[in-house]
Amino acid sequence: MSSVAIRRGDAAVRAGVVSLVASVAILGMKAAAYLSTGSVALLADAAESVVNVIAAALVTYTVAVSRRPPDADHPYGHGKAETLSAMIEGAMIFAAALLIAIEAVRRIVSGAVLEHIGTGVAISATAGVANLALGLFLLGVARREHSQALRADGIHVLTDTVTTAAGIAALVVVQFTGYTLLDPIVALLVSGNILWAGGAVVRRSLTGLLDEADFSLLVRLAQRIESVRRPEWCDIHQLRSRASGHRHHVDLHLVVPRYFTMEDAHRSGDLLEAELRRAFESEAEFIVHLDPCQPAHCSGCAVRECELRTAALEKPVEFSADHLTRAGQI
Repeated sequence: MSSVAIRRGDAAVRAGVVSLVASVAILGMKAAAYLSTGSVALLADAAESVVNVIAAALVTYTVAVSRRPPDADHPYGHGKAETLSAMIEGAMIFAAALLIAIEAVRRIVSGAVLEHIGTGVAISATAGVANLALGLFLLGVARREHSQALRADGIHVLTDTVTTAAGIAALVVVQFTGYTLLDPIVALLVSGNILWAGGAVVRRSLTGLLDEADFSLLVRLAQRIESVRRPEWCDIHQLRSRASGHRHHVDLHLVVPRYFTMEDAHRSGDLLEAELRRAFESEAEFIVHLDPCQPAHCSGCAVRECELRTAALEKPVEFSADHLTRAGQI
């Protein structure tokens, strides 16, 4: 692994540590706000912060693991650890939302009594501002490091900010109207918002665990290949990619003239791989498989002098994403 990759990994791990320390401090503030008021909306806020603390610890560990280089047991690296972390965080978000909903319904049935609302609002507002700053920080690092785990944590933290704002709004209204039932009603609505956010995290994690194609990356790869194409690249097919944490593993089949020597063929493959690495070094690693051309390639092959040609060149094949990702050679 290059020194650049190691430095990038260190940045992601540091972000995880910042998230953990900040989440513990924010949880303390939110717990104090709940204890001073008895508000179920603030209880929901504090419960979500408990998930934040657990998730931050998990993210810090999995981001560090995912940056480890490939080894004999993990030839594709450890990047899936981040995807698994995001999935676990999504499940915890679901659990927190369910507990909040249960408590909110219980308070609606039994009634709610609130105290020291002004103190609770002040503490919650401070925690909310801290949460907003933390969430934006995590998403910024996640974009630079291509980290699914940090992105999931950032989304959750920002969702927590919405929860805090809803809790504060409920308490302010209760303070001026005396309608205490609004507090558990808002908590019930908040649980629905948390469920939606958790669902988004789980859906994104599933795309990584199931190796769903990243079409935007495939299109960019196709554009790069088309821009640097060589005449001896008769055709390319079976372009595929799979995500592993912050990186993608890309492989494709390059068709070269069948009269090429083994050395000529590998020189063409190495050239294509070098061009792709130059453009996508921070995002992916590449494997180029070599195939000999067949007569059916002749009409789209741009090699000028070929004694084996069986058909005249009609039009060089276009290396579009649709063409490159097809399964067969022709």
